[in-house]
Amino acid sequence: MNKVINIEKAAFAYETGKQILSDFSLTIRSGESVGLIGANGTGKSTLMKMLTGLLSHQGKVEVLGLEVEKKNLPEIRKRLGFVFQDSDSQLFMPTVYDDIAFAPRNYGMSREEVEQRVDEALERTRIPHLKYKQNYKMSGGEKRMACIAVVMAMKPEIILLDEPSITLDPYNRRTLINNLNEMSETKLIASHDLDMIYETCERVILMDKTGIRADGSAEEILKDQELLESCHLELPFCFSTPVPRKRK
Repeated sequence: MNKVINIEKAAFAYETGKQILSDFSLTIRSGESVGLIGANGTGKSTLMKMLTGLLSHQGKVEVLGLEVEKKNLPEIRKRLGFVFQDSDSQLFMPTVYDDIAFAPRNYGMSREEVEQRVDEALERTRIPHLKYKQNYKMSGGEKRMACIAVVMAMKPEIILLDEPSITLDPYNRRTLINNLNEMSETKLIASHDLDMIYETCERVILMDKTGIRADGSAEEILKDQELLESCHLELPFCFSTPVPRKRK
C-alpha cells in the first residue's frame, strides 16, 4: 500500500515555547483506519492541524505525496477532509444544506453535481431529514453528523476525525461507528472513546508527552491495561471486568 501520510522528525511548539511534538515520525498507508489515543495535551489535535496546514511545523510532513506547505494547501485540502472537535467551528452557514454544498460550489461543480454530492453525503451519514434544518436549532449530536456529511461531500481520500463521538447519544454513536466501518477511505481518528476506536480501527497509535509510546494492532494495545494506565488511560469497557452493582 502507498504511503498517504508521511511524517519524519516533525516538531511543533506554541509561541509560549511549550513543546507539543518533537522528533515525531509516522507513516500511514492507503486504506488504513488508524486510532490516535492519548491523554489530553499529548498532541493529537495538534498533529491533525499540522496535516491540514492549520499549524506550522518543523521537519517533514507529507500528505498524498505533497509537502504540507502554503503552495500545496489547496490541493491537500481538496483531497483530505477534517472533522473538527468543535462542530461550531465547522458549521458557519444558515442550514445543513448550505454547509454541505459550500465546498462543492466553491470548487466550481455544476448545480446538479452539487445537489448530488449533498444528497449522497446526507444518505451516507443517515441524516437526510436534517437537509434544510437551521444549524442553531440542532443538537450537539446532529451537528456532529452534519460536520461528517460536510466532509463526505468532497469525497476525500483521507479523513481526519477529532473526537467524532463526542456529544453523540447511543443511537447516533452507533450510526457513526457503522458509517466509519463502511468507509473505504484512509481514516485517522483521534478519540478518548476507546471502545469506538476498537470497533473502527485495525491499528492504534498511543501518544504520550514524549511522542509515540506504542504503535500496533488495536487489540494488542487496547487490552494492555498496564500500558494504558501508564499513559493515564483506562481499559475500554469491552475489555474491563464488570463491577458488581451495589444493592441497597
